[in-house]
Amino acid sequence: MKKLQWHTEKRIVNNLIPYEGNPRKMSEEQVKQLRRSLEKFNLVEIPAIDLDNKIIAGHQRLKIMQLLNRGNEEVDVRVPNRKLTDDEFREYNLRSNKNLGDWDFDELANYDENLLLEAGFSEEEINRKMNLDLEEDIENEEEIDEYKRIHILISIDPDYYDEINEELQIIRNKITGKGEYEQAAN
Repeated sequence: MKKLQWHTEKRIVNNLIPYEGNPRKMSEEQVKQLRRSLEKFNLVEIPAIDLDNKIIAGHQRLKIMQLLNRGNEEVDVRVPNRKLTDDEFREYNLRSNKNLGDWDFDELANYDENLLLEAGFSEEEINRKMNLDLEEDIENEEEIDEYKRIHILISIDPDYYDEINEELQIIRNKITGKGEYEQAAN
């Protein structure tokens, strides 16, 4: 079997055939971010197809182009010198979509937070970076007192409040000086 070699050709987006077994899916937020990226930078990463025009990699980018009414555009695609075997097709489909990279949070600290958010990083990811920084700071402290709390949430129908109010008062009295008691109604 010939060693795979790839070259670039042109194809019309609507003429490309989605792979029915593509396991990749996207959240609404990921669709929104990819749409922004395509609108701002156009199609930078070239989709890969097999000799029969079946999409191996780039399904989501091509789908977004169609949503943007750009299905009749001619785009660059990567094409192999021979038909891929089913195993090769499926493996590359997985490899091209599996993010094997990790982030260097020290480097990301040099980026503006708004740029990170605009590029699709979530608040959680940015906070994770901050927490990693905080963990490093804590590791450098000489002594850390362990502090633990147990939070208990009791949710009841207001019609039964009077029935258990006496027991709640006993609990309030027992934790005085040892904990906090908070009551709210919504």
